[in-house]
Amino acid sequence: MQKLSTPLVSQVSYGGLFFLILLTTVGLYWQGLNGIFILDDMPNLESLRSIKGEGIYAIFLFALEGIASSLGRPISLFTFALQADNWPHHPWEFKYVNLMIHLLNGCLVFWFILSLSRLMKLSEKRSLLLAFLTASLWLLHPLQVSTVLYVIQRMTQLSTLFTLVGLLLYLHGRQHLAQDRLKSGFFWVSIGVVLGGVLGTLSKENGVLLVLYIIVLEVTLLRTLPKPRYWRLWSWIFLYLPLVLLALYFLTHINTLLQAYDIRNFTLGERLLTEARILSDYISKILLLAPYEFGLYHDDYTISRHLLTPPSTLIAIIFIIVMFVTALWKRHIWPVFALGVLWFLAGHVLESSFIGLMLYFEHRNYLAMLGIIFSIIYGAIWLFEYILTPNLRKASIYLSSLFFALFLLLTWSETDLWGKPLEQTVFWAEQHPQSPMAQTHAVAFFQRIGENAEAEKYVRHILETFPDDTAPYLYLIELSCLYEPVKLPDMQQVIQHFRTSKYNHAIVSLLEFILKQRAEGRCDLDSSTMDKMLNTLIENPNNARYKASFYYQYVMFHVSEKRYEQAVQVAKKALALRDSLSLRLSLVEWLILDDRFDEAKAAVEEFRAEINPIKVHLYEKQLKLLENKIEIAQELRKMGFQIKEER
Repeated sequence: MQKLSTPLVSQVSYGGLFFLILLTTVGLYWQGLNGIFILDDMPNLESLRSIKGEGIYAIFLFALEGIASSLGRPISLFTFALQADNWPHHPWEFKYVNLMIHLLNGCLVFWFILSLSRLMKLSEKRSLLLAFLTASLWLLHPLQVSTVLYVIQRMTQLSTLFTLVGLLLYLHGRQHLAQDRLKSGFFWVSIGVVLGGVLGTLSKENGVLLVLYIIVLEVTLLRTLPKPRYWRLWSWIFLYLPLVLLALYFLTHINTLLQAYDIRNFTLGERLLTEARILSDYISKILLLAPYEFGLYHDDYTISRHLLTPPSTLIAIIFIIVMFVTALWKRHIWPVFALGVLWFLAGHVLESSFIGLMLYFEHRNYLAMLGIIFSIIYGAIWLFEYILTPNLRKASIYLSSLFFALFLLLTWSETDLWGKPLEQTVFWAEQHPQSPMAQTHAVAFFQRIGENAEAEKYVRHILETFPDDTAPYLYLIELSCLYEPVKLPDMQQVIQHFRTSKYNHAIVSLLEFILKQRAEGRCDLDSSTMDKMLNTLIENPNNARYKASFYYQYVMFHVSEKRYEQAVQVAKKALALRDSLSLRLSLVEWLILDDRFDEAKAAVEEFRAEINPIKVHLYEKQLKLLENKIEIAQELRKMGFQIKEER
C-alpha cells in the first residue's frame, strides 16, 4: 500500500484539528443562540413583518429598499428577508445563521493565512501551523461574540466574508503574476478586487477597505514578490483610483457627513482624540489585557475634550503614532509586525476616524483584529523554534495551554451571558449606569416581559441621569399607556422640554409604539396634545438629521385620525428629505381615500418615471392594483359610496 506524502499527512492532520476547532466554536456559541433581538435589530428588521409569506418579489423589495445606509446594504438585507417567517419571535434562527457565517469566515481565514504563508515561502508545516493557530484564535476570541450574537451585525460578517473571498482571489492571481503568467494573473487579481469589493460594500460599506488591505499586504509581506509588466498601471486603476474616488466622495459630501455631529455630544476634534484611546483599548482587548470589559454598550465611554483631558489621551495618541510610524519605517525589516499594525489601522479607517458615528463598538474589530493575531502567532512560533531551550519549550507549551483554557473560558462566559437575556440586561445596566443605551435597553426588556414596575425604576433612573434627553419622557408616556400606576406626566411641560431636548436612538420607535397604543385606546393623549408633541419634535434642531423619520410618524398620526389631506402633505415633506417606495405607495392610498383621484394617478405615473426600472418592475403588480383601485374608487364615489380605509 502506497504511503501518503508528508505534506499530505500534515494537511489532513491540521484539517482534522481545525474541524475540531469549528466544533468547539459551535459548542461555545450554542448557549448564546438563546438570546434576544437588541438595539438596532428592531428598527432595521421590523419591516420583515410585512413580507411574511409574500414570495420572492417581496424579498427583493425588502432588500432593495433598505435604509441602513445610503447604499442600502441589499445583500445583507436579502439574507434577513429569507428569514422573514422567523421574525420577530424566533431570534435563535437569525443568530444560528450568524454563527454559520462565522464558521465559514473562520475557514476563509485559515485558507487566506495558508495562501499568504505560501507566498512568503514558509515551509508547508509552518504555513499550516500558522494558519491553524491564527484562524483558531480568530474564531474563538471573546471579542467576536458581540459581532456573532448581535443579529444585525451579520452585515459586518458578510462584508468580511466577501472581503476574504476577494483577498483569496487576489493572492491566487498574485501567485500567477509572480510566475510571469500575466493573463491569468491580472484576471484573478482584478476579479478579486472587483468582486470582493463590490459584494463586500453591498453588504456593508467596510467592503471598500479591501483595496486598503491589499495595499498593506503589498507594502509588507508581498513586497519581495516580482512586479510584472503593467503592474504599476494595474495598481493605479484597481487599488489607488478607488481610494481617490472614495476621498472625492467624502470631500463632496463633507457637509452631510458633518451633520452627524448635530446629534452627538462630541465634536469632530473630540472624536479624533477619543478614538486614539479607543483604538488602544481595542488592542488591549485583543491581547486579553482587559478580559472583563467585553460587551455591547460603550456609549458611556469618557470623551477626550483636550489632549490632557483625560491625561491618557496624549499617551494613546503617541502610542498610535509611534506604532504607525514604526510599522512604515521598519516594514522592510519587520514585515510581519508592520502587517499587524497597518492591517489593524486600515480596518478602522472608516468607523474609527472622522465620520460622526457612535464612538465605540467591538464589532469594528471583526476583521481588523486578524493582523494583530497573525503577527503574535507568527512571533510566538518564531520564538519557539529559534530561541527557546528545551526546558523553556516545555514551559511555553504548558503556559500556552493555560492561556488557551482561559481564552475558551472567557468566550464561554460571554456567550453564556448573551444566552440569558435577563441576566445580560441587568449586568449591562449595572456595569454601565451612565450609558443611555444600556439603561433604555433595560426599560425595553422589562416592558417586553411585562415587568412594568421594574421598567419604571429604570425610567426614573434615566430621568435623573439624563434630564436633557427626549427618550426618558417618551418612555414615561409609554409606561403610562401600559401600566396604570404610572400617570401621564404634565404634557405642557414635556412639550416645552421637547423644544430643545437631545436626540436618542430610541425616539422614533417609541413614538411609533405610543401611536399604536393610542390608536387602540390605551393612551390618554388627546389629538391636540399629540399633534403639538410631534410638531415640537419635528422642529427641534437636535432632531434635524432624522426629520424624515419624525415626519413619517406624524403621517401615521394623521392617518389614525383619518386626516388624509394632512397625511398627504406631511408625506410629501418626508419624501422630499428621504425617498421611500413604500411611503410613495401609501401616499396613493391616502389620495384615494381623500377623493383626489387625478393626483393618485399622477403619483403612480411619477413612481414609474422616477424610480429605478428594476424596482418599478418588482412593484408593477402593486402599481396595477393601485390603478385598478383608483378606477373602482372613482366609480364608487360617483355612485355616492364612501371609500373606507382597509384594515
